[in-house]
Amino acid sequence: MKNKFFPERPYEDAKIDKFYWADSGWDYTMIPLIKPFQLIKLQGNDMWQISTGFNKFNEISISPIENFNLSSSYIYGHKIVEIRNFENREVIVPPFWFIIDVKKGTKEVSLSKFNSEKELNIELKNLNLPEEFLNPDEVYEQYKQNPILPWFPENIKKQLEDVKVKQGK
Repeated sequence: MKNKFFPERPYEDAKIDKFYWADSGWDYTMIPLIKPFQLIKLQGNDMWQISTGFNKFNEISISPIENFNLSSSYIYGHKIVEIRNFENREVIVPPFWFIIDVKKGTKEVSLSKFNSEKELNIELKNLNLPEEFLNPDEVYEQYKQNPILPWFPENIKKQLEDVKVKQGK
């Protein structure tokens, strides 16, 4: 029955980790970052969030995300101000700039928050990271067209490319 509803499953058939090619779930769209981190946008919402995949930093996600960038060991960007309504009361969650350090693996991930872009840029210079940022909506559109993102591990990029070649795309 699965073949009738989903006849083309080239990445799944090639046994490529679904993390790197799935662009949506039941009620959300997603962009894979560094496994298990993803940018996720819930259906009916226009803001992106970084899903930690686990309750690290006492936060299930960092949201809303205005822009981001990443390297093999860091995810960084800007979380804009958020207004939450709790029991007829508005709570303002302040914005911050952040760096998630994953170089020691997901068990020892750290989150650094900065009060200004200037503070973040000083740390980016110290870490030798680009100060440019990506727009999640633009990256998602690119990802839907071509699931090979520049930050993927080389072996994953090769597997995805091999499937595309076999499909003639």
